Amino acid sequence: MQINNIGFHHFHDADFRIERPNGSGDYLFLLLKTPAIFTMNGKDIDTEQNSCILFKKGTPQFYRAKGTKFSNDWFHFDLSEDELSYMKSLNIPFDRVVPIENMNELSLIVKNMCFERYSDNQYKEESMQLYIRLFFIKLSEKLHFVNTNNPSSYFNKLSIIRTNIYNMPYHDWNIEDVAHQLTMSTSYFQHLYKKQFGTSVMNDVIQSRIDHAKYLLSSTDITIVQISEMCGYKCPSHFMRQFKLRMKVTPSEYRKKMTVWEV
Repeated sequence: MQINNIGFHHFHDADFRIERPNGSGDYLFLLLKTPAIFTMNGKDIDTEQNSCILFKKGTPQFYRAKGTKFSNDWFHFDLSEDELSYMKSLNIPFDRVVPIENMNELSLIVKNMCFERYSDNQYKEESMQLYIRLFFIKLSEKLHFVNTNNPSSYFNKLSIIRTNIYNMPYHDWNIEDVAHQLTMSTSYFQHLYKKQFGTSVMNDVIQSRIDHAKYLLSSTDITIVQISEMCGYKCPSHFMRQFKLRMKVTPSEYRKKMTVWEV
């Protein structure tokens, strides 16, 4: 499976529209985070958020925003004949919008693929190969596997919270609020979280923000002040201190280093 292009958590205005009568020349997967309108066989289909579609190569692609904004994760890719057979064995439908109850795990995998795509990691191609295969395995599980475990178990709840932390580094995470949502005391929630994952809640919050900052610094020319805001920091100097503490270099030095590697 070869990734041709990829985007994570992209936003567009209400006038966003894609019109490709002959498709994009490759396969396209969309993970929809806002409502949208797809035109399939001449008919408009209203699509709610938390849904996805996998376009075959050559399938016309017509879709647009429904409302004030359009947000999604996406990637264009190619498949060999053997890989296409493997996809069919996972029973993933083509050219049809399907709902996904919880897509945070899938979105996080796209984020990881996106980071690898624009990194200078020695084995980034191999990593992306593994990530995309994992992505479709997890997608198949979500579409076809019925979970018989107790959905109210602490493990499931904590796993969802951790996924959300890494998927939404910009969010203003408050331990007291999260603990209240789980009907736990703050101290008990923190105890269970560290017992489950081997690290504290706030350490995961900080790490998710630093990871997102590294991605933005290495793949965009957005200002450091803007990046600090996009990573959930209200004070740029606080962001820069935490970044240097974790990475041993300032955000500017990290960006310069990554730019040198790209050249």
